[in-house]
Amino acid sequence: MAASWPFIGRAAQLAEIRSAAKGVVVAGPPGTGKSRLVAQAVHGLGEVAWARATAAAGELPLGAFAPLLPATPPAGNPLGWAAAALRAPVLVVDDAHLLDPASAALVHHLVTRGGTRVIATLRSRTPVPDAVLALWKDDLVPRLELEPFSLEETAAVLEAALGGRVESATVARLWRASQGNALYLHELVLSGILTEDGDVWRWRGPLTITPTLRETIAGRIGELTAREREVLELLAYGEPLGADLLAVLGSLDAVQHLEDRQLVTVQPDGQRLQVRLAHPLYGEVIRDGCGVLRARTMMRRLAQAVTEAGLRRREDVLRVAVWRLDGGMAGDPGLLLAGCERARVIRDLELAVRLGRAAVAAGGGTPALAALATVLSYSDRYAEADEASAIAWEADMTELARTDLGVQRALNLAVGLGDVARARAVLEETTRLVGDAGARQGVFIMRAVLAVLTGDIAAAEDLLACARDMGPLSRHGARLLVVAEVAVMAARGRAAECLARVADIRAGLVEERDDMRSLAATLTGNAANAALLLGELDTAERFADEGYGLDGQFGSWTRALLEFGTVKARVLRLRGRLTNALAWARDTAGRLPARSALAGSCLGELAHAYALLGDVAAAEEALARAEATGMPIGPSAVLPLRFARVWTMAGRGDAAGAVELCLETAGSGLPCDVPFALHDVVRLGRPELVSARLAALDLDSPLVALFARHATARDGAELDAISEGFERLGLLLYAAEAAAQAAARFRESGLWRGARAAETRAWRLSQHCQGARTLALMDVGVPGLTPRQREIAVLAAQGLTNREIAQRLVVSVRTVANTLYAVYDKTGVNDRTALAALLNWPISDRDDSHR
Repeated sequence: MAASWPFIGRAAQLAEIRSAAKGVVVAGPPGTGKSRLVAQAVHGLGEVAWARATAAAGELPLGAFAPLLPATPPAGNPLGWAAAALRAPVLVVDDAHLLDPASAALVHHLVTRGGTRVIATLRSRTPVPDAVLALWKDDLVPRLELEPFSLEETAAVLEAALGGRVESATVARLWRASQGNALYLHELVLSGILTEDGDVWRWRGPLTITPTLRETIAGRIGELTAREREVLELLAYGEPLGADLLAVLGSLDAVQHLEDRQLVTVQPDGQRLQVRLAHPLYGEVIRDGCGVLRARTMMRRLAQAVTEAGLRRREDVLRVAVWRLDGGMAGDPGLLLAGCERARVIRDLELAVRLGRAAVAAGGGTPALAALATVLSYSDRYAEADEASAIAWEADMTELARTDLGVQRALNLAVGLGDVARARAVLEETTRLVGDAGARQGVFIMRAVLAVLTGDIAAAEDLLACARDMGPLSRHGARLLVVAEVAVMAARGRAAECLARVADIRAGLVEERDDMRSLAATLTGNAANAALLLGELDTAERFADEGYGLDGQFGSWTRALLEFGTVKARVLRLRGRLTNALAWARDTAGRLPARSALAGSCLGELAHAYALLGDVAAAEEALARAEATGMPIGPSAVLPLRFARVWTMAGRGDAAGAVELCLETAGSGLPCDVPFALHDVVRLGRPELVSARLAALDLDSPLVALFARHATARDGAELDAISEGFERLGLLLYAAEAAAQAAARFRESGLWRGARAAETRAWRLSQHCQGARTLALMDVGVPGLTPRQREIAVLAAQGLTNREIAQRLVVSVRTVANTLYAVYDKTGVNDRTALAALLNWPISDRDDSHR
């Protein structure tokens, strides 16, 4: 960790402060770093005087300036005396909203008199003295509003402070906890909640607060009346709460006063007003100050009041269940069970397990055991889930309950424990035990899903046909059927059809998306893979980001983080952003449990990124870890490792073995995977082995069509066009490799100018691939320009005419023209626009005709 908290970002705000000749007022919420920003801005300006206002100093005339003024003021004009005594050219006034009237008048006088550059900070949404208000109200100096850190700024600060990468989910969690408040973020990091896992920092476990942070927040909350403290305590244990409920339990006048002090927020929510604490950390400090009996009293009051109001909102059942449990009230199995289900839906899985266990202990019987098994499985505690579901299985239950339990038990066995044979046996037994047509349809759909997972697409299609033939499906059954059909479409490579079907389903789930996260995750994952097959990387990345967000705010639904973190890494790899792909793959792999069916895809993507970057040893280590911890239940778990092993073998120099593995993979993979396996053979330099097979693929995909063209390209010009096609799709690594192959084909044909142009293109594209080292790119080098040629090339790329370049470099116009001709010949480009693209320099819009 860095010795001191770094100053990162805020470049625009720094520039604005430094460029304000007369001064500036910097306003913002507490803890946003106003004082630190100003200190950074005035650093190096020479003599700077600081006046720090406080509430205590505000009781005295010129109290904030006392350290800067002589001990005894003369009789007469104290304002003029004080202004004359302040001789520093720059004056910083910190917390100017606390200035006494005389100090505020002095600040105003210094600004209007001139000669002193005044930079003041103040707390936004807080009353300020009239003289300070006039500074920006009368346009004497500008007012700069400083906002809390954004998510991206938070990530940058954390990485600089910790001296290493921070897991994206951890960044998001810290940002939510701190709300972008720089001071709170600093203290959260100092609390020790982060641990270094390899070269990645992660947050595991509960939130803890340092004494400094507790005291800071307590100081921000300030003195409270009994009524105000009661309202804050109720919110600390129950937020959000309706204003009408607080009026019954506490005092609406107190709520209003707390809102005026910016300690709570009141927001409309339909017909109601919802009240929340102004910052999530306030609740931590308030709860910390409550004793056990006080806390129980608050939770019992909340439970009773909301129950009497009728549990009208869908979150009420969860909140009342928790309040009753934590308040020490008698356990209600039905309420605990309903709360467990609601916690599962929102993916607060630790709470769901807790409520599930409480429901079992309260006598909830088989339904409680089944619910507990489900949430244990969601929490990656698969052996415990299997034990609970096995006990529940022996009890009598309705056919619908038997079906639900059988389906969940089979999923846990297959995906959680990797025992596909037992999963099939459970589903077959469930089929024998239930006679209801709707229940049997659900089992057949689940058997189809299991068939897709294991790669038996034909069996999946037959099972879905059987489910349809059993008769009309329920609303829920119809949804499950469509989801299974989408999985089949994606596996078959019917990508456009898959995306269209997903769009239709999602349109009908707009209001229920958060309540059906598992269904949404399955749809989103298949849609992302379909988009990748079409070469629609932007669409695939959008689905990856959506899927990653399905985890919600609790960070405990590992499936979403693993699956969609891997998809994100794959998209970035295909874009050629290999170091970004590696970072995502590392973060994702770091969340893997000891054994996981997702280890193959996660670690396969990690090994793939390492191999393409030339770190073969790290790639082999990731592959070995996958062998030890993975579960080869089907293509999704096996093929990513094969794709990674191809490029690991190539990195070791075994190109022939890599090609052989590609051909083997293409022979055993799903239709959606075959094009990538065959195209890897083309990338490895053996297109003749796969050209016929790629051309014969019956897949409606622009990307697959480009793969086929790549395999049959006969000359450099065709390969150049293919490179451009890959670049248009955003697949820059493929584009760079095709350009390098074009250069080689041009050289073989003796077309040297075309070869130089292709080499230049390959070099330019490879610069966007973050250190890619593949066979096709081994001979790609920087176009050979002399220092003088590069100097003139850069000026031309900036938009300067030949005459302007000649004047700047004190050479003749002819020399510039001849040099540019040589540059064009070496690089293979023909004009300034192409030269600017080659050098990654944005060219101006000036007319090119006079150059």
